[in-house]
Amino acid sequence: MRWFKVAAIVVGVMIAFLVVSSVVGFLIEAVVAVLVVAVIALGVKVALQRKQVSGTRPTRQVRAPRYSGPIRRSDTSDVDDELARLKRETRD
Repeated sequence: MRWFKVAAIVVGVMIAFLVVSSVVGFLIEAVVAVLVVAVIALGVKVALQRKQVSGTRPTRQVRAPRYSGPIRRSDTSDVDDELARLKRETRD
């Protein structure tokens, strides 16, 4: 009976050790996860304050093409004739 009590105490201590070590391990993993999230959040905050990363999406801009020389002007009488032709076609 005496050995049975000693064996029961040893088994109880082993079970308690396993439970406590698993809880401590979980707490350590949770602390590491919280630290990783905090470091990422702090990095984003610092980058936004230093304007290294824009908080808003950039608007798309259309840029004019670069011309090597001045734009040629066509004869204005051709333009007037073309405009008159288009007006006639739209009325019909």
